[in-house]
Amino acid sequence: MIEEEKKEMENDISAEEKTDNGDGASAKKKGFKIEKGTTAYEILDWLRTICIGVLAGIFIVVFLVQRDNVYGDSMVPTLSSGDVIFAQKIATYFKSYNRGDIVILDGKNMEGYTRKEYLVKRIVGLPGETIRIADGAVYIKPADSEEFYLLQENYLPAGTTTYVMETGMRKGYNEITLAEDEYFCMGDNRPVSNDSRNLGPFTVDRIKGIAVIRVYPFSDFGLI
Repeated sequence: MIEEEKKEMENDISAEEKTDNGDGASAKKKGFKIEKGTTAYEILDWLRTICIGVLAGIFIVVFLVQRDNVYGDSMVPTLSSGDVIFAQKIATYFKSYNRGDIVILDGKNMEGYTRKEYLVKRIVGLPGETIRIADGAVYIKPADSEEFYLLQENYLPAGTTTYVMETGMRKGYNEITLAEDEYFCMGDNRPVSNDSRNLGPFTVDRIKGIAVIRVYPFSDFGLI
């Protein structure tokens, strides 16, 4: 009799534990729920929307678009000091650039450049080409050619001439063959621009974006 009663008591205890565990799990499954249409629900919905917007903005700024301020007159008349521009960074992932693109360049540690700001210049020479600057003009010899041709730079004001500074002449930048990862870049304001004529060609990793739109001053808002 004693053994039977002991077994019955153990069965009862086991049954109670199962019941308790079942209730606990049920409570956990119910969780905390906010009813739609309540103030708390609306607040959480707004917070979610704001978070998504912030994350999207961060993604765009970090990976797709960057804002740059123009300092100096090296790109006059195309760009002026004080202009605010936006550059797209998509091209940097594909290393895809064309002659005439206005690019944002990192000149850090280049001989002849001591500032920390990025430069804004125009691509004139492409990888593999030979660039010759003579008689106030720019000549290009493509990688697969033996002949130079005169580069027509319609984006420059009429009568613009291009010369190489004395320091650039000593470095051989008046005629240079570009490597497969190099670009020859110059400012549109040729007399004052510190560019590849003095700094040398820019390697592709120094290109940080392509300027596409001017947003300030508002009177000049538009594509570049």
